Amino acid sequence: MSFRVVIEEEAEREFAEAVNFYDEREPGVGQRFAKDLQAFFKMVCQDPERFPFASALTQKTKMPEPWPYSVFFVVKRQTSEMIISTIWH
Repeated sequence: MSFRVVIEEEAEREFAEAVNFYDEREPGVGQRFAKDLQAFFKMVCQDPERFPFASALTQKTKMPEPWPYSVFFVVKRQTSEMIISTIWH
């Protein structure tokens, strides 16, 4: 079963801040980060339940190198959604 990604407002803000941070340092890197993060979401959505729990409901996974970010999410099986709550550096 594949899940649909839903990004909460706070995570959306963290995502935008990371893109801006990288683009301010070197043009184009923020866009590469955004593309890699979207691809990462698609990969996680294929089987989100395989990732460890960080709390009773929230799971956590780390982005691959070179990105020093963790993604926290909740799986809602009844709606086939993966709710992204935090994109944490």
